[in-house]
Amino acid sequence: MWGKHKFLTVGAAIVAAAVFITGCGGQQGGEKQPVSVNTYRVTAEDTIVPAEYSGVVSATDKVPVMPKISGRVLEKYVQGGQPVAAGQALFRLDSRSYQAALNAAKANEAQAAANLANQELNLRRYRTLADQDAISMQTVTDQEAATAQQSAALEANSAQVAAAQDNMDDTIVYAPFSGTLNVDDVPIGTFATAGSTALVTISSTNPVFVEFSISEAEYLKMVKAGNGSPTAWGDHLKLRFSDGTEYAYEGHVAQVNHGMDGSSGSIIVKAVFDNPENLLLPGMYATVLSDAQVKRKAVTVPQRAVQQTLGKYFISVIDEDGNAKQKEVKVGQQIGKFWLITDGLQDGDIIIVDGYQKANGAKLTQHLLTKDDILNPSDADGQAK
Repeated sequence: MWGKHKFLTVGAAIVAAAVFITGCGGQQGGEKQPVSVNTYRVTAEDTIVPAEYSGVVSATDKVPVMPKISGRVLEKYVQGGQPVAAGQALFRLDSRSYQAALNAAKANEAQAAANLANQELNLRRYRTLADQDAISMQTVTDQEAATAQQSAALEANSAQVAAAQDNMDDTIVYAPFSGTLNVDDVPIGTFATAGSTALVTISSTNPVFVEFSISEAEYLKMVKAGNGSPTAWGDHLKLRFSDGTEYAYEGHVAQVNHGMDGSSGSIIVKAVFDNPENLLLPGMYATVLSDAQVKRKAVTVPQRAVQQTLGKYFISVIDEDGNAKQKEVKVGQQIGKFWLITDGLQDGDIIIVDGYQKANGAKLTQHLLTKDDILNPSDADGQAK
C-alpha cells in the first residue's frame, strides 16, 4: 500500500511541475520583444545622376611626317616610339643634288651681281658725259634700262638661291610639334617622295582627346542644363580605367560634332584631358564620368535597404499603423551609397534600412537615420544590423 501511494504522490508532483512549466512557457511566448530597426524617410528631391560613357583616347594632333623634297634616307636621328620635341631633327635625306643646285644658283647670282655692278658703272659714266654734252640723253636712257634689267636678273638669281637653300635645308626633316613617334618609321635607304612618303607618324601626348558618344535625348538634356552652350555641361569630366581606378585629372568637353552619326543615331563628343605623365595612350579605353545631369524630384534610398529576390527588388515600408510591409519597387542606377527608385515609393515614405529580416509582424522600435548617417556611418546606426 505504501509503495503504491508513494508512486501516485511522485507522479502527481511531476504532472504539477509540467503544468507549471507549460504555463510559464506559454506566458513567455505571448510576450514578443520589440524589434529594433533603422529607418529612413524618403524625400523626393533634385538629384545629380552620374552618367557613364565608353571613351577611347586619341591624340589631339596626329600627322604623318612627310619630306618637302624627294631623296633617299641616309640617316635617322631617332627611333620609332621615341618622344621628341618640336623642331628636333628626325631624318637626313641625300643632299648631293640639292647642294649642286645651290652652288649653281649662287654662281649665277654672283655673275648677275658682277654684271649689275658693271652696268651701274657705265650708267654713272654716261651721265657724266651727258652733262658735258659729249653723248646724247638717249644713250643715258638706254643705259638706265639696261641697269634696271640687270638688277631684276640679280633678284631672280637671288630667289633661285633662296629656293635652292630651302631645298638643301629640307634634306633634314624636323618634328613639327612635340609628341611621340609611332613605330612606323621607315628604314635607312628608303627613297622618299616629296609630299607622299610618310617617314614616321607623330602624335601629341599632352593634352589628349577622349572620344565618346551620347544619344540625342542626352544631348538635348545637357544643352538645356548648360544654358544653351553645347559644351557648358561638360566642364568637370572624370575618367575611370579598366582596373576601376579614377584618373587624377579632370577634363572638359572641347568639341561636339555638328551632326549625328547616321549609323548609331548618336552624337560624337571629344573631351580634353591633361596628360603630363603620359599615362593616357592613344587607343586606350576608359569610362567617361559626367555629373552634369539632374533628375527632378528623384527618389533615392540607401542601397542596403533594397532586397533582391529572383530578379525582383523589394523594400520594407512602415505603414500608418507602424507595421512593416514588403513592397516591390523598380530601381534605376546606383548613385554612390544610394539607389534611384523609379517606381514603388513616394515622397514621405518611411522604409527600413537595417533589421527588415525580423520586422514583418513584429512590434518595432525605430531609429530614424538621416542622409548624413548613410553617407558617414557610425556605431549609432549599426544597432539594428
